[in-house]
Amino acid sequence: MCYYVASSFSVEDIIQLEHDFVLQWAETESTVNYCVSGFTHPELPVITAQSFGKMKWGLVPSWIKKEEDAMKIRTQTLNAQAEGLASKPSFRQAFRQQQWCIIPVNGFFEWHHHHNGLKYPFFIYPKEGRYFYLAGLYDVWTSAASTLSSFSIITTPANPRMEWIHNSKKRMPAILSPTAARQWLSKDLPSLEKSNLLQPYSEERMLDHSISRLISSRRETMNQKAILEKQAYPELEYENGLDLFSDEIA
Repeated sequence: MCYYVASSFSVEDIIQLEHDFVLQWAETESTVNYCVSGFTHPELPVITAQSFGKMKWGLVPSWIKKEEDAMKIRTQTLNAQAEGLASKPSFRQAFRQQQWCIIPVNGFFEWHHHHNGLKYPFFIYPKEGRYFYLAGLYDVWTSAASTLSSFSIITTPANPRMEWIHNSKKRMPAILSPTAARQWLSKDLPSLEKSNLLQPYSEERMLDHSISRLISSRRETMNQKAILEKQAYPELEYENGLDLFSDEIA
């Protein structure tokens, strides 16, 4: 699945994004998120066909009536499986209404479950460029007191490398190339063809390394640069014939 991401932006980064998307940026302040958890429902930059602004992570369907139900469901909608977008009640209305979005992130985090009973955190990031473009759905929920724009990150079956890292669920976020991301946002592309864009991303276009367990600390904030630093674990080296520590972070 995908519950933890790195999402840092500066004005310069936004200008770079404009080479891939036509952006109408509603806010210009820099954001530094070395690691954020979806379970805290952070506001992250999200691209739609109309604009580029911030939304809350954890989609609240517009048909929800009560605020208590809205706050409850958003913990269950951090991710949306690609296979169920058109049928699952939480997502099918947004899917049918073509409420597509892209969540640009610097990388994401997953855990490898080892046969020794321990879990080892990994940071996964682009081999080229600064961003993964994650496919998502968004919705706008309105109550008597406020309006909430929120999103869900779509997931697909894992590619071979991610099958090894995320070996408990064997899922990964739906990552799109810039061309596919523009197609995902287009309302001219039929829904069936959009679904065909949601394929496991090539492992050849990703880098990863294991990191310290700082990400799981209850005493220190996870939102610090140190969390991205490489931490070698000898028990993982060359497992499955893979050299886990040959790539440097971009």
